Amino acid sequence: MDKHHNTGVSRRKFLRNAGVVGAAGAVATVAAVPQGTAFADTPQRASKRPDCDYDVIVIGGGFAGITAARDSMKNGYKTLVLEARNRLGGRTFSSEFAGHKIELGGTWIHWTQPFVWSEVQRYGLKLKETPEPFVEDQQTIYVLHEGKRVELKGQDLVTVAQAVNAYFAEGRKLWERPYDAKHTWSELLAVDSMTAADRYAQLKLTPLQRTIVDAYVAGAAHTTSDRASYADAVRWWSLPGWDLSLFVDSLGHYTFKDGTVSLINAMVDDGKPQVRLSSPVTKVVEQGDRVLVTTQQGDTLSAGAVIVAVPMNVLPRIAFTPALDPALVEAAKEGHSGSGIKVFVRTKGKLPTEGKLLGIADSKQPLNLLVTYAKAEDHTIFVGFGSDPEKLDIQDKDAVQQVVSQFFPGMEVEACYGYEWTLDPYSKGTYCSYKPNWLGKYYDHFQKDRGRVIFGQGDHGEGWRGFIDGAIAAGGQAAKRTQKLLG
Repeated sequence: MDKHHNTGVSRRKFLRNAGVVGAAGAVATVAAVPQGTAFADTPQRASKRPDCDYDVIVIGGGFAGITAARDSMKNGYKTLVLEARNRLGGRTFSSEFAGHKIELGGTWIHWTQPFVWSEVQRYGLKLKETPEPFVEDQQTIYVLHEGKRVELKGQDLVTVAQAVNAYFAEGRKLWERPYDAKHTWSELLAVDSMTAADRYAQLKLTPLQRTIVDAYVAGAAHTTSDRASYADAVRWWSLPGWDLSLFVDSLGHYTFKDGTVSLINAMVDDGKPQVRLSSPVTKVVEQGDRVLVTTQQGDTLSAGAVIVAVPMNVLPRIAFTPALDPALVEAAKEGHSGSGIKVFVRTKGKLPTEGKLLGIADSKQPLNLLVTYAKAEDHTIFVGFGSDPEKLDIQDKDAVQQVVSQFFPGMEVEACYGYEWTLDPYSKGTYCSYKPNWLGKYYDHFQKDRGRVIFGQGDHGEGWRGFIDGAIAAGGQAAKRTQKLLG
């Protein structure tokens, strides 16, 4: 059996074991991983209409869907969540690796992200801090540049900051109000066709500066810079306040002490919607003043309104009647550009340095960032980010070893672990990043409700779309519009 075939089998096995493929039958009213707690609807709660099973059915059990379900329950509606996987959380996934708590998907939050931060305050959830690259004094940084490994120190770090600031210098002009794209719409449309790579031609960066900035861009867009939207990359920079330290802090400082699942569980426990896991939706039919939803198991359920909270790339899996806006379907089939990788790596032995190690490479390399995640007496955990899953099989220890050795020669990889979101049929990508020309072509078509089908996808909207924060915002807004619809 050849190596390619072996890789395919291992990847399919991983997806099955990791909770993508559910049981044949629906699993009723169970919580997110860790499972075991049942959340049934309040006994006295009944649908407001006798001809409907539910007032609201939410399709998708990520942060957008769970927020919409919680809020709909609090608004007085009998609510059901249908989730395709056998767990809740969507593109967040709390797990463990080598005795360490890790997040296989969305991870970090920040006080500049108002919706998720308010949820942390609401439920009193505990956070933990992750010291960041370029902030800590004890940081050893290597850059893979022009076939060599270059150490950054002293004045090099100053020039890095200068290069990043120069790249994002148009942030205030393009995104004066990061929560209101239309405010600077003409300015955004003027650069809409630009890729993130096109921006380099406008700047006088040294080759080393360009390599480092390109790693930033790849981390933000989770794709190569020639596939990413320049306008969208600048949005990331603008949201925390057009500042390098806040930019870095917002994208990687705070996370949940007990995992992202702790917030999912708190929301479910608070709202107590009914939840059916392993229940992919195949069909949504508007029928007068109600909506019929059919699952893969053949069950058909009725509701006064349906909230769609699935990732945009998987919309074509569901047959809608009447048909969706053709532009929305076109965008979903094209797919957003977020399609990179995240891998955790256990290496042998304790790091010889007191601080952290950071490896940087441009967006064309298998990994763009590789940084110390945790230390133990007999091993070290690194987390790596890459922009193209075709360039590194994160299930292949030998392949990961080759890449790690380029950053840190002599370091021995003992194990690697990650989740391949691009292979997951219920995500078909990582977090949403827009492509060039998407603002002008699709922006006005996203999150537009149709009749009793309400759209609350975390991939779209203003502000931190594509983040946990944006998903919570989208779900809450969808629940509010549903309340207005149902009365």
